[in-house]
Amino acid sequence: MAHVALLFFTLLSFFSSTTLFSQASASPLVLPIHQDAATKLLVANIYGRTPLIPVGFLIDLNTRHVWANCETNYNSSTFSQPKCDSVQCKIADTRYCFTSCQGARPFCHTNTCGYSLENPVTHQSTVGELAQDVIALSSTNGYNPGPLVRIPDYLFTCAPSDLVESRLPKGVQGVAGLAHAPIALQNVLASRLGFKPIFTMCIPSTSTADGVIFFGSDGPYSFLPGIDISKSLQYTPLTISPFDEYYINVKSIKINQKPIPGLNTTLLSVKDTGSGGGTTFNTLLPYTVIEGSTYKAITSFFSKQLSNVPKAKAVAPFGLCYESKHFKSTLLGPSVPSIDLELEGQGAVWSIFGLNSMVEAKPGVLCLAFVNGKNEYRANINIGIYQMQDIPLKFDLGNSVLGFGGPLSGLRTHCSNFKFTTTL
Repeated sequence: MAHVALLFFTLLSFFSSTTLFSQASASPLVLPIHQDAATKLLVANIYGRTPLIPVGFLIDLNTRHVWANCETNYNSSTFSQPKCDSVQCKIADTRYCFTSCQGARPFCHTNTCGYSLENPVTHQSTVGELAQDVIALSSTNGYNPGPLVRIPDYLFTCAPSDLVESRLPKGVQGVAGLAHAPIALQNVLASRLGFKPIFTMCIPSTSTADGVIFFGSDGPYSFLPGIDISKSLQYTPLTISPFDEYYINVKSIKINQKPIPGLNTTLLSVKDTGSGGGTTFNTLLPYTVIEGSTYKAITSFFSKQLSNVPKAKAVAPFGLCYESKHFKSTLLGPSVPSIDLELEGQGAVWSIFGLNSMVEAKPGVLCLAFVNGKNEYRANINIGIYQMQDIPLKFDLGNSVLGFGGPLSGLRTHCSNFKFTTTL
């Protein structure tokens, strides 16, 4: 954490001293995001290069930087690459220097600094070259989008084209990382524009409409019909793992307002992040993945609360399913028992209702939307996209807290209700 803080200060000092900072604005920014219909992954079109064009990026909470395909159709008059001994390479904490360039691949230069790259879906990895170019995002007052804010010399990493050709959504040309790292998207925006290191994500529950990420704003976050969701947030401490992931501490879990018997609560706590405990977030997982013993305790007790409802044959990857005809439909989804995550912080409870706990796995069959992760993940609970849909999540990195709300349908709005159709 101290290392990240030092680099963040260096980044802020460096960029604040450049003449390019005069083009920046302290206005918060807003970015539309959508779920790709085929893969269910989160995608954003971010303007970049000169002249500006929209470029598709995968949004990943656990990637430490922004990387883009520079080999195919990359044309920009403002592209540049820092040298190995530059301040930019120190900020990025690069570990490689290309002393010679072998082969005829584009964007291969000598005395440029290298950065490790990974396709977070396939885990294919390589070493790319640190680069700089323009990006631009819309300003906002929290109610509407405003003019584009152009940010020159944005640090990112050049990737070969084969890194984006495998299992990424169609049209995506890179990854926009939001992990807690010096050149992650939100940290560079905050340092360049001088606003707070805060980003608030609201994932849509449909692939046909855009959700939103706000950068640098405590609020308002206004959604049709005029609801400021920033006023309904609860807060819990946020912990950063050695892998720059975001963790929260779940103290206990209740189902139908009853404690789960036999639950090993020591696995829930953030005692040693990255070593099998705690709860983290993963925008690459379609559903929440839970360590084996915790998963069995949750599904067993959930099943007991519905002992009078006949089960249906399980539909992979889920382990507990029912025929949908047995449940009434409510504003908060199917009428099933709530699952309450009791968190650190005064009265902080993340309640998961039917909208986020039950999924129609096939026509007429609802399944509990959690997956048995056995012992395959570092965290005990890995919150996936389905459980984050229509739940506002405010990552306040300056105060090390997470703000979260209840399902927006309870407020009669949705993450897809920000007014992108109007401008300031």
